[in-house]
Amino acid sequence: MHPDDLRSAIARLAREVDIEGVKYVLGVPEGGYIPAFAFAAEVGLRLVLASIWQPNVPGVVSFVEEHNTQFARAKHFHGLSPGDHVIVVEDEVSSGQTIINCVRALRAAAIRCDQVATIYAADDPAMHARVAAEGIRLHAASLCQADINEQLYRR
Repeated sequence: MHPDDLRSAIARLAREVDIEGVKYVLGVPEGGYIPAFAFAAEVGLRLVLASIWQPNVPGVVSFVEEHNTQFARAKHFHGLSPGDHVIVVEDEVSSGQTIINCVRALRAAAIRCDQVATIYAADDPAMHARVAAEGIRLHAASLCQADINEQLYRR
C-alpha cells in the first residue's frame, strides 16, 4: 500500500468514528501497528501497542489471536486502567474472532471498547453480525469479498 493510500483510508476512518471520550488507540501486532499509529496521529490520541511478549507488570490484559502460530497466538496490552475508553485499529478483519477476543478481554478488565476501525474487512454478513452481536461497531475503509479473503489465508 502506498503511504498516500493509507493516509487517505485513515482520514476516512477518522471521520467515521466517534472518538468522544476515547483516550487510547490500540494496535494489535503485527499488521495493526502501522494503521493504529497512523490513526492515533490523525486524531491526536495516545497509542498503546499489544505485544506477543507478556510483561511482568500489573494490569496486563491478554487475549488470543487464534489463527496465529502457537508462539505468536497470545497478545498482551499494558498501561491501561479500568475505566479507560479505547478504540482498536486493525489492518484487516476477516472472521472477526480476533477483535471479538480482544474486546472481550478489554471489557473483562473494565476497559471500555465499543468500536474497531480497520483498513479492510471481509464483506461477510455473518462476520458483521457476529461482531455486532458483541456490541462492537466495525468501521472499515474498504470491504473485500469473503472468498478473496479466504484465498489470502490459504497461501
